[in-house]
Amino acid sequence: MIITHTLEDTTIENALKTFEDFYLKKDYPNAILALEKNQHDINTGLWHYNMGIAMGQMNNWPIARFHFILAEESGLHSKELIQNQHFVEEKLETSRLEQPLGTSDYIIKTGLIASDGPLLSLGFLILVFGLWLFKKKPSLKSAVLFVIAVACPLMLDLWIDSWHRKIVTTTKQIYEGPSILFGVKGELPQGLIIMTDTKGDWEKIIFPSRFSGWIKSDGLKRLELK
Repeated sequence: MIITHTLEDTTIENALKTFEDFYLKKDYPNAILALEKNQHDINTGLWHYNMGIAMGQMNNWPIARFHFILAEESGLHSKELIQNQHFVEEKLETSRLEQPLGTSDYIIKTGLIASDGPLLSLGFLILVFGLWLFKKKPSLKSAVLFVIAVACPLMLDLWIDSWHRKIVTTTKQIYEGPSILFGVKGELPQGLIIMTDTKGDWEKIIFPSRFSGWIKSDGLKRLELK
């Protein structure tokens, strides 16, 4: 089931009251309009969470998933959010399709997991150890090696964060090349998270590799916080 949130921050209560009134009346289009109107007054994580539950009530599962993912990436962590994410993913039936199939998939998956905290933790550990080591044996060579060692995981983290993750909002045809003149080789299901390389109006699918091919760039929403 889709679960409504519990208000904890009184500073945003007024901004969310109109949304809740419409939501409880099952007037979901106006509930969404109320959220959009007050977007800048509401905590980013809560805003995306509430957009997600409203979209879910309208059976717009791809957009609901989009907002739940951004709610989590905004720092919102709750039992309700996890339950709703699992519920939506079951509706979309995309989990198995996002599982790694080949070497490139495993590399990308590993990179995404590493950028979700481990790389920053590694950089911090290197920083602490490097400062201790440099204090005992200060030298120009040690300083250079220390800076490089700290910078590597941090730069890698920034690079992975720049990868273009997108969610498919409508079922799309996959072409063998960047033109409708190429043959259709399959279909991309809605709600799927993909990574692409943009070439004008076309996107080359990089992940998941089982869907390798080209798609038109419309019908995709980029997973990034604004």
